[in-house]
Amino acid sequence: MDTEKYKALLCAIEKGSLSAAGEALGYTPSGISRMMTSLEEEVGFALLNRSRNGAIPTEECERLLPVIRQIVSAEKRCREQISEIHGMESGHVSVGSSYTEYYKWLTSIISQFCKAYPNITISISEGTSSELIHMVEEGKIDFCIVSKRKGSFDWIPIKKDDLLVWVPKDNPYVKQGYMPLKALENEPFIEMYPDKETDNSIFLKENNIKVRAKYSTTDTFAAYYMVRSGLGITLVNQVFAQMWKEEEVVALPLEPAKKIDIGIAVPKMENKSPALKKFISFAKDYLP
Repeated sequence: MDTEKYKALLCAIEKGSLSAAGEALGYTPSGISRMMTSLEEEVGFALLNRSRNGAIPTEECERLLPVIRQIVSAEKRCREQISEIHGMESGHVSVGSSYTEYYKWLTSIISQFCKAYPNITISISEGTSSELIHMVEEGKIDFCIVSKRKGSFDWIPIKKDDLLVWVPKDNPYVKQGYMPLKALENEPFIEMYPDKETDNSIFLKENNIKVRAKYSTTDTFAAYYMVRSGLGITLVNQVFAQMWKEEEVVALPLEPAKKIDIGIAVPKMENKSPALKKFISFAKDYLP
C-alpha cells in the first residue's frame, strides 16, 4: 500500500477536509479526492464520511488509525535511516511544550543542534500536557515537555514543580502564608482550560475538591489578570507563577503541598527515528 495515501488520509482527518489537506500537501482537490477513492478501493470500505461540512473518519477508519499512524511513522524512520547510511543526516523532529518557560532553553538547543545537523528540520507545537502526550503516543509529534501522565512512553525528568494558588494581594490567606485545600471550595474559582484534563483538574478530582467555577479561560495571562482584578483565584504551576513579579497577585503554596513532575516524554526506544535519537542525545547535555 502507498504510504502517501495514508499521509493524505491522516492530513484530511487533522485538517477536517480534503481540500485543506490537498492544499497542505500540494495536491489539487480532484487529485486528493482520487487518492482517497483509490485507498478506499484498496481496503474495501469507506474511510471518510464526506459532506459540505468537511470529512470525518468512519468507524472502520477509526479502528485502522493506530496502525496507519505506525506505518507512516515507520516509513519516516526508514527514510531517515537510509539518509544516515548515505551519510546525509536528515529528517524532521517535531517538539511540543506545555510550558512557555522552557521555550528559551528549547530554542537555544534547536539553534545549536541545527548548526551541527543542518539537514534536520524542527517544528514546535503547544498544548496541554495530556494533549501533547497523546500526540506523542499517536506519532503526531516526536517528544514533548510536559507534566507527567500515565502512558506508553519513556520519561526524562527535569524538575519537581509546586502547584500554587494565585490570589489577589488582599486575600485573607496571604497573611497566613498558605491556603488549605478545602479553602479552595470557598472562593470564586477561575477554571483553566475547561473540559480538558490538566494538572488542575486532576488535582481537584484526586482530592475531591468542588470549586465554585465562575470564570474560565484558556490563557495563563488572562487568568493572571482576572485574579489581579479580584474576580477569583486559580491554581497555577510554579513554573508559570515565577514569570510574574508584580505584587498585585500572590502565589500561595497549598497545605498540604502538591508537587508536579515536569519532564520530557519521548517514544519508546524502538519507535524513535534516527533524527529524534540524535536530538535527544544532544539535548540531554543541556537539560535545564
